[in-house]
Amino acid sequence: MTTTGETGVTRREVLRQLALAVTAAGAGAFNVEAARVVHALAGEARAQPGGYSPAALDAHQFRTVVRLAELIVPADDGGGSAVDAGAPEFIDLLCSRNPDLRRLYVDGLAWLDAATRSAHDRTFADASDAQQRGMLDGLVAAERGDSSSPDLRPGVGFFNWVRMMTVDAYYTSPIGIADVGFRGNRVLAAYETPREAIEFVTRKADELEL
Repeated sequence: MTTTGETGVTRREVLRQLALAVTAAGAGAFNVEAARVVHALAGEARAQPGGYSPAALDAHQFRTVVRLAELIVPADDGGGSAVDAGAPEFIDLLCSRNPDLRRLYVDGLAWLDAATRSAHDRTFADASDAQQRGMLDGLVAAERGDSSSPDLRPGVGFFNWVRMMTVDAYYTSPIGIADVGFRGNRVLAAYETPREAIEFVTRKADELEL
C-alpha cells in the first residue's frame, strides 16, 4: 500500500477520511490533495483489465450515477464531461468508505427509479434522453418551490448531493482544472468549488434548461 507525503498515511486511509468528511461537512468542502488521491485510485481501477468495477454500488446503480454525471456536466467544446473526469468512480469510491454516504446514494437512486417508473414505466437509466432531462427539470422546479412538481420534492435532497459531488469531482480532476484555466498548483487547506466553476455549471444548466 503506497503512502502519501511524509506522514505515512496510506492512500486508502486518505480515501476513508475524505469519505467520512463528506457527510460530516457536506459536499463542496473537499480537501484538494485528498481528492487528487481519490482520482488517482479511481484511475488505477479503471486501468485494470475489464475496466472499473464498482466498489459500493451495484452495476445498475453505478450506471445511473454515470448517466446523472453525464447530464450534470456534459462534454462540450471546452472539455470533457464529468464521466470523462471520473466523477462516477470518485463518488463510488467515497461511498465504499462511508456507510452513511452509500445509504444516501442507494436510497436516492431507488427513489429516482421509482419516480421515473411512475412517470415513464421504466428506470431512470433506461428512460429516454428527453425523459431523463424532464425528470431533472422537475427536480430543479421542485427545488425552486414550483408547486407543479410536488411528487418530486422528496428527491431534491438527493439530487443536491449528486449534483454537488459530481461538480466537486469534476473540478478536482485534471480535466476540470484545465476547464477553468487553472494555472499552477497551490497548497490549499481545503477545496471550495471555485466561483468560475459554479458560474460554468449554472450556465450549462440554463442552456440545457435543467
